[in-house]
Amino acid sequence: MTYKNILQKGAFAALMTAGLMMTVSCNDDDVSPVLEERVLVKEINLEVTPELPLLIGTDTLIKYTVGPDEAFNKEVVWKSTVPDVATVDAEGRITAVKAGSTVISAKPAVGYSATSTINVKVVNEIIHITDINLTNEDLEVFVTSTLPLTWQTTPADPTYPGLIWKSLTPDKATVNEKGEVKGIAEGKARIQVTATDDKHFTKEFEIKVKPIIYIESMEFVKEADKLALGETYTPQMNVTPIDATLSYIVWESSKPDVVEIDEKGRFVAKAYGNAVITALADYGDGKPVKATMSVNVSEGLMNDQFTVENIWQPFGNFTHREFEWMENDGVLRIFPGEDKTYKAVRICRTGGFGFNVTNYPILAFKMKFPENVFEASTSIEWYLDIWGGSGITVAGKYGEDTDKGKNAMTVVDCGEYKVFYADFTKKFLGKNQQYMPTSLTKYDTVELQFWKIWYEANETGSIYVDWIKTFESEQELKDLIKNESGKQ
Repeated sequence: MTYKNILQKGAFAALMTAGLMMTVSCNDDDVSPVLEERVLVKEINLEVTPELPLLIGTDTLIKYTVGPDEAFNKEVVWKSTVPDVATVDAEGRITAVKAGSTVISAKPAVGYSATSTINVKVVNEIIHITDINLTNEDLEVFVTSTLPLTWQTTPADPTYPGLIWKSLTPDKATVNEKGEVKGIAEGKARIQVTATDDKHFTKEFEIKVKPIIYIESMEFVKEADKLALGETYTPQMNVTPIDATLSYIVWESSKPDVVEIDEKGRFVAKAYGNAVITALADYGDGKPVKATMSVNVSEGLMNDQFTVENIWQPFGNFTHREFEWMENDGVLRIFPGEDKTYKAVRICRTGGFGFNVTNYPILAFKMKFPENVFEASTSIEWYLDIWGGSGITVAGKYGEDTDKGKNAMTVVDCGEYKVFYADFTKKFLGKNQQYMPTSLTKYDTVELQFWKIWYEANETGSIYVDWIKTFESEQELKDLIKNESGKQ
């Protein structure tokens, strides 16, 4: 983009007025282009990390580039918001004065559209890196595959946490600035890492590069499956040989706007509809190995299992003292909050949910209470409340016609857990026997409430949510309960 240089417009106008008699000509070729377009600076790239620690009394000259190349004036103006902490001169040299923080900015001398900043922290001493340890479970990678290294420095919070990675055996493996190792050839690769502080602690690691074991055949365990909107799903496959290099598989979705495939080969349901997923291993021999699977992102399906993400949060104005998504265990942990003279829990699905009770009339919650608490809580109440959304006319508590929806959901034992479920073929939302929608309807709020959970005075404990799902029938739910009860 070009900008007309209007800063000198007044001066040019005065000059042209004063010399009008000398510049007028009847020949267009004789007119000088006094007001030409000039390109302003659009970007200033500072070659430094956004956070820059500096020791008191030291200085550093910031390298930078200005773009575009055709900019007519590349002069940069530097400024420090707190010059008592650190100053900056006209060349971009920052000098640390006293402990504290300041922001150093660089902007064009002409124009104002491009400004870059650095957060400078002036410290009394430099905390150096004295050791670096990798935290990966396995230090091995297949040829053509990538292994992202993870690490821990000692101490854990050095002044300069940046590291420089280098492969000492590039014929075996390469490594980029992020510490991602790519296998090149079978063997043992040596990867070097160096701290960026002034003591430059250096350490080497050995990475095993394994050869590709070619896939001879593969097939999905399921030929077809249904996913809930937003669900992330890892497919199961039968592969021959069993130790084949799976990272060589290339994934493709016929409709990535419906089912997308992430970098780990997981399906992500993005929109309602159908897609065909293809897994392909092509070794260039003219005999590619392929498997396909049909996936339906089904209207009204909910399958929140807390293994990949959590979209349930506390709801209401009283305090839950603890609310934790335990990703490694695939559960949601809730500690009931105080409400008047009893304890209560209210959780709500973030972003609501699209119901279609023709497809999925059963909504169920699998939950575990502290031992004996549910049985001892003789006054316990539970409610399912659903409301809000564009054009919504049917809303309210499930089974509200009977005792305002109190304990309307059925409860079934499932080993240590209990399953609470609503069957919309038997009870409905709100008053006057209103029906749930038989076509897809998006509700803003789906809320589960438990009230009057009585604990002994010296007893504490958490409630655990294992999953929240919808089902096509009550029998499908009962089959799952029977299956999971046997696993407890």
